[in-house]
Amino acid sequence: MNITVIYNPAAGGGREALLCRFVAELERLEAKVRLHHTTGPSDATRYLQSLPDQGDCVVAVGGDGTTNEVLNGLAPGVAMGVFATGTANVLAKELGLPKKPEAAARVVVEGKSVSVTPARLNGRRFIMMCGVGYDAWVVDGVDLSIKEKFGKLAYVMAMLGQIRRYGERRYRVTVDGRPLDSFSAIITNGKHYGGSFVLSREANILRPQVQVLLFQKPGVRFLLRCLTALLFGRMEQVDGVASLRAQAVTIQCEGAEEPIQADGDPAGMLPADIQVDDLAVPVRVPQMFLP
Repeated sequence: MNITVIYNPAAGGGREALLCRFVAELERLEAKVRLHHTTGPSDATRYLQSLPDQGDCVVAVGGDGTTNEVLNGLAPGVAMGVFATGTANVLAKELGLPKKPEAAARVVVEGKSVSVTPARLNGRRFIMMCGVGYDAWVVDGVDLSIKEKFGKLAYVMAMLGQIRRYGERRYRVTVDGRPLDSFSAIITNGKHYGGSFVLSREANILRPQVQVLLFQKPGVRFLLRCLTALLFGRMEQVDGVASLRAQAVTIQCEGAEEPIQADGDPAGMLPADIQVDDLAVPVRVPQMFLP
């Protein structure tokens, strides 16, 4: 098996020792490994696009942002693997991927492939989620130096810093042609959010549709109810949260420049055009994986 490993040394504060164990196990399993260390944003995408042959599988070693870059450089038909060493690692949680490097390597070589259909945000693919409003403000407001040193604490601080802003912007979200108003929105391909939290029990990463969560009431108290519900996996039970399946979503906000986040990283500004991709990606998962 020919494997290209893309390693982000900045993800999770660096995990060189884990990388070495991961690669050693791949080679013990008789895989032929090509290793690339990323040097900055978008480097993984550019590197993969420059390769005439990416191999049988490209493995992202890093966080969800690294996986997003690999996804956007991946050639059609090439499988994608993930060894999560980042901060939140939402996709790894969604797919039941192991944390130990030896077990992660065995999944790549001895596991199975499942078809995951990404979506496109303004033409660029994302595999887990994108969001506007409070969700995007938090991602946009994360202090990267704190994230590097303290991981998820940086997101907690950003969440606290943005709470009072919730409700100041109204978004027009058109879901498969149906216009709806919302004060925040998350478009998700899977159930999980922020790591182990369950955002949507209706979502299914193996289904070629996205789940659209619309937060349709203003006010800090409503937002706090939503955040509390997230802790217990009950977000869709909150009065004022709408959950809809979709193939196509557009988002606009009149009179203001508003950020978007995708797979946990800033992803430009509104307007947003979101479409379920035409092409599924084979992703390596454990043999026992069930959606």
